[in-house]
Amino acid sequence: MFCHGKPGSKADATLLLNVNPDADIVAVDLLANTPEDVDVAFSNALHSKVIASHNRGVVLVGFSIGGMAAIKIAATRPGFVSRLVLISPAARLSMGNFLQGMAGKPVFELAMSHPKLFRLLTVFQGLMTRWSPERTAGAFFRNCGAAERALFEDPAFQASLNQALEECFLRRPDAYLAFINAYVTDWSETIDLVQCPVELWHGTNDTWSPPEMSYPLAKRFGEKATLRMVEHAKHYSTMSQVIL
Repeated sequence: MFCHGKPGSKADATLLLNVNPDADIVAVDLLANTPEDVDVAFSNALHSKVIASHNRGVVLVGFSIGGMAAIKIAATRPGFVSRLVLISPAARLSMGNFLQGMAGKPVFELAMSHPKLFRLLTVFQGLMTRWSPERTAGAFFRNCGAAERALFEDPAFQASLNQALEECFLRRPDAYLAFINAYVTDWSETIDLVQCPVELWHGTNDTWSPPEMSYPLAKRFGEKATLRMVEHAKHYSTMSQVIL
């Protein structure tokens, strides 16, 4: 079960499928639900894919801010989640001094302090995406490294990125806004409710979710956590190296 990031969509899972072609990956459409309803999306997919087949539990994967959704789901469904995998996870902002090193700093600052301006920014991003999703995507990847640049030049990745931008900024901006607003509130208490083993994969050169985010997460999860730092990888390029 895969929880995508923000901006993001179910198409983000294609990077995992490229590395794990034999994996049976079900991408949860988080934009179909408000953040407090992510468990609803999980339950629907769980019913069709797990209960109807083996009823053996699932590996739950969360990418970037989708890690928050994955943590919440694992916390509320301990009997069904056998393993939690967090890739480039965005930790709760209060867990460290992360904001200064995050590429999305202006977005999160607006969400926390100026919600009306945050909504206006999202409207503007929607207009930019409608005019040219390629230019909007290029702005996100303007300062990316070599590994991320190689991904960005892949037509399949460009297509999934364009889909993510259109989903978040054009088709379902209210769900995107709600999810970011949920992320900047305090959700860290759910970390303590996770019971299954946890793997954290983080690129050492990540600037969207700084690698320092995984250290307090691993410490909070305790002995059930395994931290895997991916040398020289950035945000999306870390996901392209995860073996499930």
